[in-house]
Amino acid sequence: MIAAATADWRPTDFTGEAAVKIGGLVAAYGLDAPFLRVYAGDGAVFAVMDGDAVLWGDSDEARLFLTMDPTVRRVRTDEHNATALAAVWQTEAAVGDVMTPAVPMARSPLAVPLTPREYWEVIAPVFADTLPPFDAWYTDVSHRVRHGVCRLLGIKADGRPVAAAMTTAEDGDRWLIGAVATLPDYRGRGYAAALVTTLAAMGQQSGKSVLLSPKNEGAKRLYEKCGFVVCGRYGQVAR
Repeated sequence: MIAAATADWRPTDFTGEAAVKIGGLVAAYGLDAPFLRVYAGDGAVFAVMDGDAVLWGDSDEARLFLTMDPTVRRVRTDEHNATALAAVWQTEAAVGDVMTPAVPMARSPLAVPLTPREYWEVIAPVFADTLPPFDAWYTDVSHRVRHGVCRLLGIKADGRPVAAAMTTAEDGDRWLIGAVATLPDYRGRGYAAALVTTLAAMGQQSGKSVLLSPKNEGAKRLYEKCGFVVCGRYGQVAR
């Protein structure tokens, strides 16, 4: 039976991208934040915040719950769940690979810490309309940074940040790397690879497992060259 999550919410086999995302939300905000709802039961765990849901586990009850919740606009999950939800909502699911390092990663001397505002300077023109409003993004990321569950790295050139990568979720001994961006005039210089391998190396050297989800085939080929291999599949669906 699906119910609000309590202290023992985490299943023993809680793995994969969706698990890290849900665990990262709980690590950042706990189970009592009024804007974050976390549920568990029937072999599933899912979290809902600001209209976005993350679902882990194969559960008809959980999928039904999400389809009946009018506040849920988008669900990030695995390929199976995304396909099933897309059929109900009569839309198409976006799916792709999840990757992890197969070899030890190396840090780049080019990578430096960025402030949230510096990070926004890079991602705002690259991701354009796919980002939330700046105030909402800044509040969330600043909170995660202050609580030690988010790392922002970048590369600077010509006196400004021109490339960026971050841990979008940190859950105990696992990191998820994402929001990788390079300004158009500075692409083709290896900056994205340098940042991703640096973050992965930081995670490995801290005893963390590391995941990332390339947004397209070009990014996947880049990460393969860096030593990442496919370890799973993600799915995303919007009403």
